[in-house]
Amino acid sequence: MKPTSLYLPSTFEERGTAAPFTTPMFALSRVRPDERQGLVLLLPSFGGTDGAYVVPWSAVQEIGGMSTHDRALHEEILAVKATSPDMMRAAAFKVAMTGLAGPAAAEAAKKAVDEDRKKIEETHILLILALLTSSGMTTQELMQTNPETDEWRVKTKAMLEKAAKEYGIEIDQIYHRIGELSQTLAPVGLAISRQEARLRQLLQGLGEFRQSISEWGEADLSEMADFAIYAAAVADLTLDMAGTMFRKLDTGVQDIGLVVREWPTQGPLAKHLASRLSWLLDGWQFIIELWRSLADQPVDEQRDGVGNLMRVLPLIPRNESADDDEDAKKRQELFQRKRLQAHIDWRTGKYDVELVSRIEQIKAKAVA
Repeated sequence: MKPTSLYLPSTFEERGTAAPFTTPMFALSRVRPDERQGLVLLLPSFGGTDGAYVVPWSAVQEIGGMSTHDRALHEEILAVKATSPDMMRAAAFKVAMTGLAGPAAAEAAKKAVDEDRKKIEETHILLILALLTSSGMTTQELMQTNPETDEWRVKTKAMLEKAAKEYGIEIDQIYHRIGELSQTLAPVGLAISRQEARLRQLLQGLGEFRQSISEWGEADLSEMADFAIYAAAVADLTLDMAGTMFRKLDTGVQDIGLVVREWPTQGPLAKHLASRLSWLLDGWQFIIELWRSLADQPVDEQRDGVGNLMRVLPLIPRNESADDDEDAKKRQELFQRKRLQAHIDWRTGKYDVELVSRIEQIKAKAVA
């Protein structure tokens, strides 16, 4: 295990994807691919300094006591090479549904998987309706038909065949492209139908976090106030970038007919923007829920919480934002002024049943 400074990585991929471990020592870690090791785990610095420890995947279970859930997740991440937020989400759900992280996490995972499936189906229907409307067809009769019936399927196929002829492509290509686009857009939602989806909803929570921790920082009299205000600034930058990405994506898929016709160029563009949004917001849900869990706690615990948040803030990588120099300078100044000390329970390998239970509850809320 070796330390490295990763306070402002170059890319989202270098930053790694947040790993939903529940053992305190690993709860705030990230995973990224490595040429020599295959995978490595990035652990926030235990001593309170900036940076992270890079742990070879094969050595992760040797450096601290892992819960049964975390051992299973460790194996699953390696098996599927879960190095992106979407892949990590799927791996986490698979393990959580076994019940190893407790009944609340299992129920939350099952509910989330079901919601994801329903959202894909809903997006698929909305895209078909948007495509037919873009082709100049009236969809009023179709909208009054149950999508789960044969009548819907027969009517839809007939109308899509007409659209395929107009576009000069095969109907199988339309089905394939709409199917892929449904998978891509389900997590972000469709602005054209005012569809709220997981990542759009996350923005609301991030906005509330920014407001809450900013107010806390302005009211607190300790030296942790500056860190809280900085965390609010990082959230603010993330919100600005996410807003820009959402607008680009919404504009790009506003004309579904155009996307389907020009799929070789428009399809990859939509996938890229949706993927970057997923990377940009990765890790924030846990931070939001962690801060919410501290709302009614004594001020000393809240200050410890700010310290933990600072160690794992999803900072915008250098190559992803034009504001990187100022971001890096501010972060460096704060760490030079005070060495952050995380709460002892979070930086020890000791297995704390009560703390693990608390983390499991926070992660269950983050999933829900």
